[in-house]
Amino acid sequence: MQNNKVSVFIPNSFLAETKDLKLKTSKVGLIGRALALFEVDEVVIYKDLSIPDSEQTEDGDFIAEILKYMDTPQYLRKKAIPIKAELRHVGILPPLRVPHHPVGKPELGDYRQGYTVKRNKKGTFVDIGMDKLAFCKEQLTVNKIFSFKITKFAKEVIVTPDEPDDIYWGFKTLSTNKGLKNSLKLVNPDFVVETTKYADTIDTIFDELKTKVESSNHIAIVFGGPYSSISENVESSKWETIKLNTIPNQGTETVRTEEAVISTLAIFNIL
Repeated sequence: MQNNKVSVFIPNSFLAETKDLKLKTSKVGLIGRALALFEVDEVVIYKDLSIPDSEQTEDGDFIAEILKYMDTPQYLRKKAIPIKAELRHVGILPPLRVPHHPVGKPELGDYRQGYTVKRNKKGTFVDIGMDKLAFCKEQLTVNKIFSFKITKFAKEVIVTPDEPDDIYWGFKTLSTNKGLKNSLKLVNPDFVVETTKYADTIDTIFDELKTKVESSNHIAIVFGGPYSSISENVESSKWETIKLNTIPNQGTETVRTEEAVISTLAIFNIL
């Protein structure tokens, strides 16, 4: 699945079974680890339309905030992420240990994520995790994270907007506040996989699935919430759709969303 773009869709009802903030944070942490482990490009939090509007919560935005925090390099978090009460348990989150979270000092030719601090007529000053700010000779939006390559490493450190194309560079997070089908339209995949226990099991359609994956450029893998399977009809002329049970013969009555994500991505990792 190395050449495909992969987007994972999680419902905003994912955390509906618990009100404990620490447990919610921990559950999202499992999702974040799975996304990084299996090199997912993008995670989309969609609105579960099976939940009445009167019962909708702010969990969608909370899930997105935690995932964005996890993907942000440690050296940028204090600058880039404001302190909020909802984030008070982020200390329990597991580190991702991905290539854009370096632990060593920057060197010439390195790629780093940087936070744009201020701008002048000549360009933009950028925090890339050093004692002093680096400088980019382009006018960039301030107070945002961009990827850079270190092109000069001397008295002055010069960086250029760039990111590597041969190593995994983290996942993007999008909270749409829209239903599943409308959220899919925003991302525009060419192959949509609906995960549900009410479908053909992976072992019975493995070869068919492998063929479809190999011929797709952008795969969306969709997960349902804790109280229902995927409630919307997501079929469209814009993409091919398949329903798939990735946990045949499950030993438990229910499969939690985070368990389904890990199990499913592990299978797609070998396709």
